[in-house]
Amino acid sequence: MDKQIILGILLAGFISVASGCLIVSGKSTKESGTRISNTTLGQIEPGVTTESWLIATLGEPDRRSDVEGQEGVSVLLYEHCETKSDGTAVFLIFAGGSDVTRITTTYFEVDDGIVTRTWTERS
Repeated sequence: MDKQIILGILLAGFISVASGCLIVSGKSTKESGTRISNTTLGQIEPGVTTESWLIATLGEPDRRSDVEGQEGVSVLLYEHCETKSDGTAVFLIFAGGSDVTRITTTYFEVDDGIVTRTWTERS
């Protein structure tokens, strides 16, 4: 009887120690595109800031569209994507996780080489 109790205790201890190796969790963040900080946006003055300064500071835009019917007017678009992943798995029993993606799009309206308007959308 004493051997069975000792064996049971040893077996329970082994299972509890071994199960710690079977649980895995992790978090990660992936970013792509151009992140534009509030500090940088604060330096852009409509009617003063030039398109060349904007491109020198932020790089080439992701997209550029000419405004139909308004010669010399275009909209420059910069996109930033951030995906946060969180996951947990118990070996051969359970696996789960979640991904949250946030996209920030910043637009700059440029008229004859001068930034005239700027706005940001988040999803």
